[in-house]
Amino acid sequence: MGESMNLLIVLVELLLSLLMFILMNYLSDNKISKTDTILVPNIAMILLASIFTKLKDYMILFIIFYLVIDFIYIFIISKREMLINIKNYYINTILTLTLGIIIYQFFLLKVKYTFVDMEVFKNFIWVIIILYFSSKLNIKEIKFAKDEEENSLKYFKEFVIVNYAKLKNKYDYLIKSNSDIEDLLYTFMIYEISNNNKNIISLIKNKINNKNGIMNIESNRKISDEESIVIAKEKLESKYKKIRNSNKIESLIKDNYSNKEYNDLKNIYDIIVNFKTK
Repeated sequence: MGESMNLLIVLVELLLSLLMFILMNYLSDNKISKTDTILVPNIAMILLASIFTKLKDYMILFIIFYLVIDFIYIFIISKREMLINIKNYYINTILTLTLGIIIYQFFLLKVKYTFVDMEVFKNFIWVIIILYFSSKLNIKEIKFAKDEEENSLKYFKEFVIVNYAKLKNKYDYLIKSNSDIEDLLYTFMIYEISNNNKNIISLIKNKINNKNGIMNIESNRKISDEESIVIAKEKLESKYKKIRNSNKIESLIKDNYSNKEYNDLKNIYDIIVNFKTK
């Protein structure tokens, strides 16, 4: 009975962690702050401990499972490490775990009911509330709309250049072709990485639609990143030869993506071309 109960607790903790990961992954599209990514899972741990009282003494598993799932998704499943600042990721992970251990050790294990013993709870919760809202009121975060737009464009340009360098270093041996095709392949790769794999929901949609590899090639069998690049390259080269008008790049982009996506792809392509000509 005891072993089956322990297994049930672990499975419930794992399920809750998975749901937390999906929620945080979805919220990340709204660019929540670093403080949010650290505090929200830990606040959720306190709330869950108050709802599932039998799990209270094991709630540290919730944070551990959440961080492990996040790591597996970023580095193994979606290869999203190309999208993030690795140093900041590890700092946030350590801070999230550290805060979780403090909450677990010095609060959850010390009280019988997290929301009943308000005398014990109120001081602790106020610390979290103050930390949370102080991050929202940080004067450094107050910017004019123009500054926000300029910073966004600057970040986007840096993102494209950094990932272009990473991808070129990793896949250059596969992409040797004429310069237009090469630049377009890197454009499509960067777009697929930034757009289609930006959260777990997009990843699930791609799997349902049988899209595989870094280029998200539709296929009924599993395709590696390298194979998806070769397939995309062959298709682009074939289409490139058949295009008779002068604006081949525009035609290739519109042939592979919707008009709604065109501007983003053309921006990425222009950044790559300008970077190479410097």
